[in-house]
Amino acid sequence: MSEKREKKYAIRQFIIEAARIYSEELAGKSFLYVYGNEYFEVSFPTDHFLHLTGVESMLTAKNFYKRAKKGQLTDKQFYFTSRHPFANAKKKLPSLKRIQELTNDAVCILKEMSTNTVVYKLSISNLEFTLGLTEDVDKDNNKLSDYYLPMSLRVEESSVEKSSDWEIVDFILVKDLSNRLYDKLLYIDENKRLPSLVHTLVSKELLEECKLGE
Repeated sequence: MSEKREKKYAIRQFIIEAARIYSEELAGKSFLYVYGNEYFEVSFPTDHFLHLTGVESMLTAKNFYKRAKKGQLTDKQFYFTSRHPFANAKKKLPSLKRIQELTNDAVCILKEMSTNTVVYKLSISNLEFTLGLTEDVDKDNNKLSDYYLPMSLRVEESSVEKSSDWEIVDFILVKDLSNRLYDKLLYIDENKRLPSLVHTLVSKELLEECKLGE
């Protein structure tokens, strides 16, 4: 196997493993991030996975994810360009395999993070890598839901400096998208109390079990 083929095969293996983790830990769920008296919700649609990998593909985003999750993605079904070079994918993919760390541990909530082309209203960072979020809107900018969606995975240490402000998360909760209320706690700052403005989003059982409503 040529060196070029070996490198692409290694990228393929990273993508397949990242897709498995994305499927098990993120897809089909929504996450509630609470910091101070502010909050937002994030969901992880399957058709947003491709953009996070740093590669390009002739497959649709949904088919790319489906084939990667099943381990059926071939090295001929993705490629690199000047806009999405090999080096960028190689840098991103190890962090994509760890993306669930942004949902179950202390993270920074970044506001108005600026890049060369986009300003992200909200982003989530563990200071090693950062997930830039976009609002759920259609092509005419009509809002489709209240969820924020993953738009870009950035591996750099300057994300905080590129933001207008930042906060440390106080709580992260999760629920299946099919459920109305959040019913599992993933992260808590033990010195904080869940603000009343999100109590209606959380199951009564979880509020009582974790004494979040006190």
